[in-house]
Amino acid sequence: MKSRSLDKPITPKLSDYMNGHIEGHVHSPAHSREFTLDWMEGRNKGIGCRIPCLYDSDIRLLPGSLAIWAGINGHGKSALLQQFCLWWSAGKFTDKPEKVLFWSPEMIFHVQVERMIKQSLGVDEPTREASNYTMDYLDGKVAIYDKEENVTAKEVAALARWAADNGYTQLVVDSLSMVNLKVVRKDDLNLNEQSFVRMLKEAARSTGLHIHLVVHMRKGENEYRHTGKMDIKGAGEITDMADYVFIIERNVKKEEALEKNPDDENHLKKPDGSVRCIKNRYDPVHRSLPLWFCGKMFTFRKGRRTPIPRLIEPTREDLKRGYESK
Repeated sequence: MKSRSLDKPITPKLSDYMNGHIEGHVHSPAHSREFTLDWMEGRNKGIGCRIPCLYDSDIRLLPGSLAIWAGINGHGKSALLQQFCLWWSAGKFTDKPEKVLFWSPEMIFHVQVERMIKQSLGVDEPTREASNYTMDYLDGKVAIYDKEENVTAKEVAALARWAADNGYTQLVVDSLSMVNLKVVRKDDLNLNEQSFVRMLKEAARSTGLHIHLVVHMRKGENEYRHTGKMDIKGAGEITDMADYVFIIERNVKKEEALEKNPDDENHLKKPDGSVRCIKNRYDPVHRSLPLWFCGKMFTFRKGRRTPIPRLIEPTREDLKRGYESK
């Protein structure tokens, strides 16, 4: 007996049973056949963004996904994510051209640009000439939404759709705590953190954007213990809705030990921190990657003696300054 396709009208109508917009949303697996097959073929070929600069990582962030980057204040989550985005915007560790829009109101505009320049050059005191060149290099690859006060959830959702319509492939929201979730105008939505994250999730899926949300950790007894999903500040449901969750941690014990004895080799060989993937909705890959911090250029590398990651070759004077940084 030949089965009836689910794409044909259902009788009686579902609307006869409940009030809602259900009609037209029940489909056979063969619905959007070519789109699904193209997606699967792309997955087999490795679409998405890999973790840059650090490893030949098998973790891939897929288009249309929401990633949460969490960590204790001052542990480097914003710096690490910005470093990754700069490399993606340069066409590295990704399968497609990328264009990144940042909203980071916790950091003054020119300070964020300064950090981008240092990360791109891999030096801590770039010359004016090299800085000018770097800003020209980044033009058209990254941009910053320079608004600080009273940015509502509705505005951030609109920003995501604007970004997608203007050629951006990635949006960084840094951070959740800076979004105004209270009603400040009659036409704004009164939302909680869970509702806002749901809005970002829907925006990512409908636009194809990679959306990155930076969140803080709840204050604990100390900074020594490993943090987990349950330590992330805000409603627990926000990590449930995310496609990826990463936690960035500093090795505070190492820092304190080296303050007492800078030549303590037992601690010098240990990483300065780590980035851990604690949730990956699309693949069974959950890894913890060690990090070494490169000083005032706010850049991370994968080993104690590995080269400092650079997008742009700095001047000889910049290199001299950069290599003097510890």
